[in-house]
Amino acid sequence: MNTTVLKEKIEQFLDETMDLNDLPGLAVGVSIGLDGDCAGSGYSQHSHPGFSFTGARGYRDYDSGIPLMPDDIFHCASLSKLFTSSAIMKLVEAGSLGLYDRLSNILPDLKYGSSGNDAPIGDWRFGEIRLWNLLTHTSGLGDLSCYGWDKPVTDSDALRRYVYESPDTTALPMLRSPQVNPEYYGVPETDAEGKPLLDSKGNPAHLFRYSNVAYEILGQIVAEYSDRMPGADGKLSYEDFVARYLLEPAGMHSSTMKTFERCDFNDADERNTCSMVAPYERASDRSIVPVKHYPYTRQHAPSSTLTSTLSDLLRWGRAHISSASGKRELLFSKETYDSIWREYATIPNNGEKMGLGWFMRRQKMSRTDPGSPVQILYGHEGSDDGFRASFWICPPLEIVTAVLSNISNAPAKKINKSLFELACDALR
Repeated sequence: MNTTVLKEKIEQFLDETMDLNDLPGLAVGVSIGLDGDCAGSGYSQHSHPGFSFTGARGYRDYDSGIPLMPDDIFHCASLSKLFTSSAIMKLVEAGSLGLYDRLSNILPDLKYGSSGNDAPIGDWRFGEIRLWNLLTHTSGLGDLSCYGWDKPVTDSDALRRYVYESPDTTALPMLRSPQVNPEYYGVPETDAEGKPLLDSKGNPAHLFRYSNVAYEILGQIVAEYSDRMPGADGKLSYEDFVARYLLEPAGMHSSTMKTFERCDFNDADERNTCSMVAPYERASDRSIVPVKHYPYTRQHAPSSTLTSTLSDLLRWGRAHISSASGKRELLFSKETYDSIWREYATIPNNGEKMGLGWFMRRQKMSRTDPGSPVQILYGHEGSDDGFRASFWICPPLEIVTAVLSNISNAPAKKINKSLFELACDALR
């Protein structure tokens, strides 16, 4: 692998992508290999020296003209869910929780249903939800429409209040019964008479239904069961659990779920001093304008509020690849990944599969080579007001790719797919 050529190609790709998409800012990271070695690619029988790259174009603050640097701090949106699912799996691996445990037994005081006509309070379907349903978006839970970024809360009780008292959880109706078996992810649901459930267009209802609310509930489970970890000396908040058991072991020292501790992110002057990247969107005339409110409130920490850097995200990917290969058990045992990266559901719009918090997709190493091998990648997308994030890993090739941009609807996933091809091309 010619690392000099690869670096030049990524730099050129960055320039072209910025020009093509007219973004306020774009940061990309690529890592190949662990501890200086790169796994065999399937294209070659030889290993290659490791490679790591982070680069940025555009502005951290578009209005002020402050240049974006590769390790500036981005809001990572739903990449947060990878950390919430991993926190749950730490408790599962410790024997404190079971994937088939009922939510009603895990959090017996949690009531969920609807005060309207769709379903009564205490909907019986809520009692059928298992822990793995929450992790795989197959619980049948609905989702929220407003995040409340304009009214951020930062006190330590915010998540508990949201889960137990907010209408977003207590009064939101169940959309369907939870999926009953991981083996049945391809089978449409049926009603009480055995007839397939149909959506509004008459198509079979899918078992997968993305739910941020499910992940807020998972975060509260982490907090309530945090003292059941081996050697625990008391309960931790959700954010502190993630920091102790995930961020620190992975070496992610520039990352946190407690963004409010960095600075006042709605104060432009203070935000600029702590390297927080400012969020933007497009106006009706396609001009780039600031997002009114920075997307943070502590009650949505488990689903949405990780702030991190490219370098830390690459470390996160390498930690998982290393652990899954059995080379270094930084996060989980090799066996635990058999559960994490199992196919539990199919994503309706693109055919990707859903694992325990991780999306799984297949991609050719090269679109131009008919004989190119197909690889399985694991990752997640992130989208919030003013930010887009994309993070994927390919364990067999030991490749990690991350894309961060500070504008709504940036094509982060498309950019990431091209990054993966560039990395694969370097292995030939």
